[in-house]
Amino acid sequence: MRVLVLYVDRDGDIKQEGITTPVIGRDNVLRLGIQYILRRPDDSDANAVFAAVKIYDGLVERLGKENVEVAVVCGSPDERMANLTVLEELNQVLASFDADAVYFVSDGPSDEAAIMAVQTRRPVISVERVVVKQSRSVEETVSLIRYYLTKAVKEPEYRKYTVGVPSFLLFLYALSILINLSIINYILGLGVLFILFLMVLYGFGIYDFLKDVLRRYEVTFTVSVLSLFIVIIYFVLALSTVIGIRLPSNLSVQFNQLIPSLLLVVPIASYSVESFLRNGLIKRGVVVLGAFVFSFFYFIIPQLLDMVAGHLDVLDLLQSTLAFSIAVIVSIIAAVALSRALPSIVK
Repeated sequence: MRVLVLYVDRDGDIKQEGITTPVIGRDNVLRLGIQYILRRPDDSDANAVFAAVKIYDGLVERLGKENVEVAVVCGSPDERMANLTVLEELNQVLASFDADAVYFVSDGPSDEAAIMAVQTRRPVISVERVVVKQSRSVEETVSLIRYYLTKAVKEPEYRKYTVGVPSFLLFLYALSILINLSIINYILGLGVLFILFLMVLYGFGIYDFLKDVLRRYEVTFTVSVLSLFIVIIYFVLALSTVIGIRLPSNLSVQFNQLIPSLLLVVPIASYSVESFLRNGLIKRGVVVLGAFVFSFFYFIIPQLLDMVAGHLDVLDLLQSTLAFSIAVIVSIIAAVALSRALPSIVK
């Protein structure tokens, strides 16, 4: 396999310092890195260039010098032309060294936006992000924070998140005060809760599992996150009412087992549909899981809430448990029949 170690400066900082790209070959890339760091010693691009040389040296030991090359290509400060410029320079590199795959080197997410463009020419087998480790005094830290805040506010790719979204939320809040619409406050509150909910998923590692689901089942991912969020809010409000916590009248919720039961079955149904459209098969376990979730929340959860409230009826609990068991058994029979009959019906 012939591998090209490629550092992509997508926004063209290197080119703006008067250095011509593309640059091919270890010695030339090393010379470029020295030139650039002398002109911009505070920029991480130079460190990424040296990292590309280091990666090249490591691959040469394993694959041989004739099978590895290192190069630097630049894009453009114009976001619309950046990837096209990268591809133009990459074509020149590939004309000199016809690689089978690319080892992509970057110094951050902005450069990695060019990965999809690079993959139109050669497969990217690995991505190496170079993070510069620094130890600075208080004054230098303040200067560094000011630099990145200025970058976050001025550069279009970050500005919509650092300025646009907060400004929109503040605009809604000010509007709600001006015209006295409480519903806007509720929307903002739910929005903040939803963001914190996503942060909880990310912090506890649930996001990593959901990210894999997202790659394969986009609709199911979205439906699952929204459904889980609504059910959690609903249960918190309903449980508060059950255990006697006083809530504002507009936030009080009378528990209805049908609502969470249906909401939790919707993601399972979405997954089942997407899976069938992809593979032409209905998985029996998914059907049983849907029935199990619906029956559990419809029959068992109300009894548990009654137990928390201190007025559990044992006879009701036994009847609910029996109904739950029957529903699961029926779902198993239905799953077997559906998995055999549906593919032939659709065909």
